[in-house]
Amino acid sequence: MEKEIIEFQSRMYDKIKKFDKRPLYSLQVNKNNCRVLVLCNDIPHWLTFYENYGESMSLYLNNYIPKSGTQMITVQVFPKEGEEYIAANADLDLKVRYAADKDEGVDAHRVLAGAELPEDIGDRKLKYFEIKIPFKAKVPFDFSKDLENAQELKNIADIEQKVVKKYQLLKELLVKGDGLSFAKEFEYSDLKSCTYLYANKAELIAVDKSDNADINRARLDVKNRKVHPIANYEMVFFAGGKLVLLRTAKDKKDMLRLEYDTEAGTDGDEKPAILYLPAGSTELKVW
Repeated sequence: MEKEIIEFQSRMYDKIKKFDKRPLYSLQVNKNNCRVLVLCNDIPHWLTFYENYGESMSLYLNNYIPKSGTQMITVQVFPKEGEEYIAANADLDLKVRYAADKDEGVDAHRVLAGAELPEDIGDRKLKYFEIKIPFKAKVPFDFSKDLENAQELKNIADIEQKVVKKYQLLKELLVKGDGLSFAKEFEYSDLKSCTYLYANKAELIAVDKSDNADINRARLDVKNRKVHPIANYEMVFFAGGKLVLLRTAKDKKDMLRLEYDTEAGTDGDEKPAILYLPAGSTELKVW
């Protein structure tokens, strides 16, 4: 199956669109003594900051920007686990950055907007706090119609049953080690990220040769391989009810998770799966 997966990846990489201009938008998140989730245009970023320890990371935003215009970042802030309120020593520094080209060095990136927690956050006795950061983006692409034309999910009577069924299908592909079928389920999502983050085929193939995630998650010859069950989840709607996500209720982790033992310790993989219902379709797809 490794050969089939590599051939599939190569064909997918051929579909990546090329652009003359490659502007890049990102959000720098520095946080401590709180837990944080980030959304861009009401689409949850696949990277979360829902741990008790301090974290610092830059999040690429391009594949959460459907088209040029005003964008909105929403940052959800929660207390540390075991604490009732957001602590007085909670610290959060946010900066939206822009680069005229993806290959520009970090020193050339320009800060477009920023935000921090209020100084009196501890006095407010809050279990939840939300920060909104608007910014303008000019991008050479437009994939907004796919979401605009998608069907609303909230009013579908058996939507939870349908969502869980889709997740169970994806989970069973992991259990069987059917990496090719699993990769095909995520082709639209992965191709979207590759295209709007300006990846190129040669770079992607080079990365795959050293660490091919699609192959790694399909391997059945590893020790103590475990695929996590679709259980203890919460179902959350986004983008006006057109996107839906299952995540672990306690720590907001991806539901599609597997782990196994290596000589260096426990390793594994997580794959985020936001679902939507394309116009005219009756089958949920991975956004």
